[in-house]
Amino acid sequence: MSTWIAFSLIVGIGSTLILDLWVTLVKKVAGVPPTDWGMVGRWLTEILRGNIVLDNRTTRAPGTIEKMTRWIFHYLIGIAYALLLLVFWGTRFALQPSLLPVFIIGVVVSTFAGLALLMPAMGGGFFGRKLPNQILMIIYIIVAHIAFAIGQYGFAQLYSIN
Repeated sequence: MSTWIAFSLIVGIGSTLILDLWVTLVKKVAGVPPTDWGMVGRWLTEILRGNIVLDNRTTRAPGTIEKMTRWIFHYLIGIAYALLLLVFWGTRFALQPSLLPVFIIGVVVSTFAGLALLMPAMGGGFFGRKLPNQILMIIYIIVAHIAFAIGQYGFAQLYSIN
């Protein structure tokens, strides 16, 4: 059990940090804004009020609770994806990480979840169909999740060395 907890925390937090660094770099170099996790925090707090889809007409900036909720949720998702690696591939994966599981969870599952769950919840529609730049957004999300998967693999390798 301690292997699962340690692995999930190290790989989940580490890979999410890599993702955050990646989107920050892309924003500085290309001017592409990252996911507004403050609005994700708002969406999460709105779920408690029974609203499954975020009302994008609200223009006020996210409040303190929404900002705290965003980061907690963001990193918990990263930890959950790391945990999925062990759920499907077992403790052996923590000792001998391989690329295929990381590709499946870190790229395929996380990208699909973002495009099919989070994007519609944020008002962008299924796979961003309501966005004016749908194809570019899909490409951006895929590349960001490739960076996330690279982080998963790198931190899994670091964990396996110990």
